[in-house]
Amino acid sequence: MDIHPVLSYTYDKSFRDAAMSTLAVTDVRINARLTGADAVRFRELLDKSGASASELLRAALRQYHRSHVRAKRKPLDLLAGYIGAGEGPQDLSANYKSYLTQALENKMPLAVHEPDPPIYGSGR
Repeated sequence: MDIHPVLSYTYDKSFRDAAMSTLAVTDVRINARLTGADAVRFRELLDKSGASASELLRAALRQYHRSHVRAKRKPLDLLAGYIGAGEGPQDLSANYKSYLTQALENKMPLAVHEPDPPIYGSGR
């Protein structure tokens, strides 16, 4: 005969209706049925850690959340490694148009500078 350990917990959906619930709106009661190898793993973790079932589930949820949900970062924090990291003149942010115009002028002149054509004989 094959014996499968079974554990059972209850998920209380009444937290959604705060008026009828004795739990705070941020509280959730869980009922989860663990069978077979999952039940054995859960019991093993309970025995080794000495934690309560609730503590073990909270720790597992936190670890799962850390690995699956990205922490929200402020845009300034995301750009921190780039801001001020470049090289150039101190006033580049204020005078970038002048610097860009000069750099483009050096690469490719904006106006063609050809010498005046020679004057051949004067007919006067």
